[in-house]
Amino acid sequence: MSTNTWFIFVVGLLVGWLIEWVIDWLYWRRKCKDLEARLRLAEEAAVVLETDLQQIRGIGPVIAQKLNEAGIFTFAQLAQLTASQLAEIVGEEIHRLADEEEILRQAREFARRTRK
Repeated sequence: MSTNTWFIFVVGLLVGWLIEWVIDWLYWRRKCKDLEARLRLAEEAAVVLETDLQQIRGIGPVIAQKLNEAGIFTFAQLAQLTASQLAEIVGEEIHRLADEEEILRQAREFARRTRK
């Protein structure tokens, strides 16, 4: 084979390799963006689940709003309260609508689950 033939052969290999590299790069780049988007959605869902105090039986929108106004947004924050602190934050509604100890027990359970 002549030198010209080898040169064309090597250039062809390099061009083929470059085309394959570009296609792979574009494919994996798209794949990574899809995975990142799914991960972001999962993280957002976890945050919503962790901060949705209304998952606890006995906490509705009114009590959840009062807790949020007092700076309580997560199960862990709620679990750290005592029954008297909870009654002080929520007011008289807590006595009529729910049992403070049960709410705190559920908050501790949710906080323990979300830590794992």
